[in-house]
Amino acid sequence: MKRGIIVISILSCILRAFPAFGDDYSLDEYLSQVIRNNPDLALVEKESQAAREAVVQARSVFFPSVGFQGSYTRNLTDIMKPTPVASLPGGGPLVYQDVDSNKDNEFSLGIGVKQKIFDASAIARYEQAKKLKTMRDNMFSRAEQQVLCTAEKLYAQTQLAQAVVEVMEGAERTAGENYRIIQRKYNAGMAAELDLLMAEVDWKSRVPLTMESRKNADIAMTAFKTVAGIPLAEPVVLTEVPGDLPDIPAMLSIDTVLAARPDYRAVYAAGELADTGRKAAAATFLPTLDGSFGYMYGGLGDGASFNDYTYHGMQLGLIVNVPLFTGGYRVSLMHSAKIAQEQAAIELMKKRNDIEAELTSLMLRLGETRERIASATLLEAAAQRALELAQGAYTAGMATQLSVSEAASRRDQARLGLQQAIYEYRAAYYDWNLATGMTGSR
Repeated sequence: MKRGIIVISILSCILRAFPAFGDDYSLDEYLSQVIRNNPDLALVEKESQAAREAVVQARSVFFPSVGFQGSYTRNLTDIMKPTPVASLPGGGPLVYQDVDSNKDNEFSLGIGVKQKIFDASAIARYEQAKKLKTMRDNMFSRAEQQVLCTAEKLYAQTQLAQAVVEVMEGAERTAGENYRIIQRKYNAGMAAELDLLMAEVDWKSRVPLTMESRKNADIAMTAFKTVAGIPLAEPVVLTEVPGDLPDIPAMLSIDTVLAARPDYRAVYAAGELADTGRKAAAATFLPTLDGSFGYMYGGLGDGASFNDYTYHGMQLGLIVNVPLFTGGYRVSLMHSAKIAQEQAAIELMKKRNDIEAELTSLMLRLGETRERIASATLLEAAAQRALELAQGAYTAGMATQLSVSEAASRRDQARLGLQQAIYEYRAAYYDWNLATGMTGSR
């Protein structure tokens, strides 16, 4: 019993000493999680499902409509109706007698079939529903790409926030170690009080900056988890290597980009929808033709009988509806449809121009951020070397603590600048993939 208690105590201490292991997330794994759990994508998917059902509803009018009807009546009382049954000899007045005019049981069965033979408006509405479905599907694809691009940049932003924390913690740790070294020198009479105070100020001034960076990293991680539906209490580890950057992509032709952009295809489908709308407006001038067929069987009887008397009927019908005058409504529909066509053409041209301008801007941005990475890398190396020289000079008594603190601050700023440049290049690259319709193509 005592041995078991000791083992449990040791295990409890180990669990308290080491936090729960977090799940590792590469960028691809994170994006898969976003696709599965993002609520915005789920809402857009529901809109696509609704558009598919609208197609089914519009198509249903071309199939026959079949209905069945049955009825049964039990007459609990007899209805006596005076009825002439005879006349006096020689042509006298009629002789009336009360006769039962209803039967105890009455039943009827009927079946009817209706079929739309020709309706140009129904055909146009079906075409409209199909175009709307195509447009919704493309809108869903674009929404998915936009969410994935946001998730990619959020992944990179979270890594940037974590890198800032590492830099700030390292700077705080280095400043603290430097302060303790100078404190020992001061106690030994080998350093001035000013150097000690400057080192203390440099160390303690970095503490709130480190706390601020941790808070920003926590905020970024919260957004990171929320987008992918990851529990906030679950620890995660980002395994993507931030410095492993892709090359600047080649410039693509505008036609290639337009073919890959779901939002452009959605605008194009909207233009086709406007064309179909005009056909639907023109269809209101055409007649419609419907057919019908009906069959009915019935019976009446007294007591337990249902077929003392029986009857049946059969009908076949055609209905032609020719619209003549609607007060100018159909003409107005034609004008509205033409306006919608012109609007769709303008939207399509505007979309093409916007995409071309976006591609040009992103290519310039990619080149600029790539140059910034190269410059920031050189600056970080130079700042690190300057810090080493300042520390050596201070040790030899040829520099002050202020110069060492300034060199350390510049080194830290250079490191942060490099991490920021890497993030901006990654963000520009993800925006480029979104602009070319390549987001999610992995």
